[in-house]
Amino acid sequence: MENINVRKIAVIGGDARSLIAAARLGESGYEVNLYGFCGETEADSTAVVDSLCCSSSCARPHELLHNLAGGDVRDCGAVCSSAEEAIDGCDAVILPLPASKDGVRISMPLAGNTVLTLAEICGIMASCNVRLLCGGKLPSGFVTLCESRGISVFDYYGREEFAIANAVPTAEGAIEIAMKELPVTIDGSSALVIGHGRIGKVLSRLLCALGADVTVSARKPADLAWIKAEGYTPAETGKLSEVLSKKRYDAIFNTVPHTVLGAKELARIQAGTLIVDLASKPGGVDIKEAERLSHNVIWALSLPGKVAPVTSGHIIADTILAHIGSNRKEGESCS
Repeated sequence: MENINVRKIAVIGGDARSLIAAARLGESGYEVNLYGFCGETEADSTAVVDSLCCSSSCARPHELLHNLAGGDVRDCGAVCSSAEEAIDGCDAVILPLPASKDGVRISMPLAGNTVLTLAEICGIMASCNVRLLCGGKLPSGFVTLCESRGISVFDYYGREEFAIANAVPTAEGAIEIAMKELPVTIDGSSALVIGHGRIGKVLSRLLCALGADVTVSARKPADLAWIKAEGYTPAETGKLSEVLSKKRYDAIFNTVPHTVLGAKELARIQAGTLIVDLASKPGGVDIKEAERLSHNVIWALSLPGKVAPVTSGHIIADTILAHIGSNRKEGESCS
């Protein structure tokens, strides 16, 4: 990324997480413009959001903000009537997570019938000479288009620090699901966590702290050694059918983003076992086979935005702040 001094930022579209992120940026000394959010008096009470990116609690950002600080959308930044007005004079533009659900239009669930395309944003930024765009899960074609117009692109969703921070609300959300779905308490239950990555590590620790008997699977010998050292029962991911044949689990949590619970493994899972798939698409469970066997499978995508929109908004803002701050010269302020 070229050295871009960011002082003013336009936040375009998104749900309550975007508003929380905007407020965080404002608190950090940046001037913030908003577009794609109805003012409190203009809010659409029927507004809905993408169930894969956030929950109904995010559909009423005004209520959320009131509960937090007695404020409304306008307390998060200057509400603009057009994208051009919001972007003109800014140094950077922030798009939501995901930036787009269809690869064409920006995710703007709180903007009523307003439609704004990714291509339009690129054109407006180029005409206003805005050279930095930040967004989550940015389509590759859009990234190429921006770069061809001289716009630097930062996908905060792909940052390691973002993924690590999101592991906590993801794990907490998984446990919330288990508490609602299981007929027994977590304390005293038996849980299998498939995968010892970022989410697997946090989830295993929380389950153990709540009194569960935790088995964790991994592929690498080093990970299996760590699992044993951390006090969990180690298991090989490549031998799950054997693992599932030897022990009954109350809950199975998958964090691996490719099929690890296929027909062979699912046939060995006892009826009544809760299966929570935390992996991103295409997931780690053969859903059709699971349905045939009448297994209770919950594919819990994007839990951070569903269970903790405020924390998720802060994570988005902090990831962006670290990025733009690293490009500011020593001792240079944003004001």
